[in-house]
Amino acid sequence: MALLDAYALALALRGSPDVAAALGKAIAMRRRHVHLYQALTALFTPVYQSDSHALPFVRDRIVGPVSKLWPATRIQAAMVSGLIGNPLKPLFG
Repeated sequence: MALLDAYALALALRGSPDVAAALGKAIAMRRRHVHLYQALTALFTPVYQSDSHALPFVRDRIVGPVSKLWPATRIQAAMVSGLIGNPLKPLFG
């Protein structure tokens, strides 16, 4: 995702009259994708860092095995690679 940030900034710098305008444009290009991943992080963090007894059970006994089945494998790969939410659309039009 850092490469997406860098590319958005490069595009914005190329098409903006000054650095301040470019920063605003780059942030706008990345905003939707960043908010999506912030929400996903907020959703999944308690599952891995909770003192709950139920969440680890669900994670390990249910979600773990299900995550090995199609289409969960494809969704997981897209999620960890930063491709959920079509991050390239704002960068390429």
